[in-house]
Amino acid sequence: MYLVHVHLRAHPRGHALPDWTAAAVAGRGAEFTGFEHVSVHRNPASGPTVGIFLRARSLEEAEAAAERLWRRSCSAHPSLRDWEFRSAEVPLIALEYHPWLAE
Repeated sequence: MYLVHVHLRAHPRGHALPDWTAAAVAGRGAEFTGFEHVSVHRNPASGPTVGIFLRARSLEEAEAAAERLWRRSCSAHPSLRDWEFRSAEVPLIALEYHPWLAE
């Protein structure tokens, strides 16, 4: 399972993502094999982030699926297009945060 962060550019007028964003993405996620869960960080200083949990065969496949899911969500809910897609990436976590992984 992968957690893919979909990074978005901040809204041009400074608005937070709508509170229904997670439900909108989850609604489209039902169409995707491997979709598990979505979490939304509506208005962080660096721009909104949509966390998409999904099962995939590879990191690249997971990132591509998350981007497709975001774009389909925007097609179904055009007001989401005001937050420009920047990237879809699995966050890499340094070993010092999880020392047991280095053993």
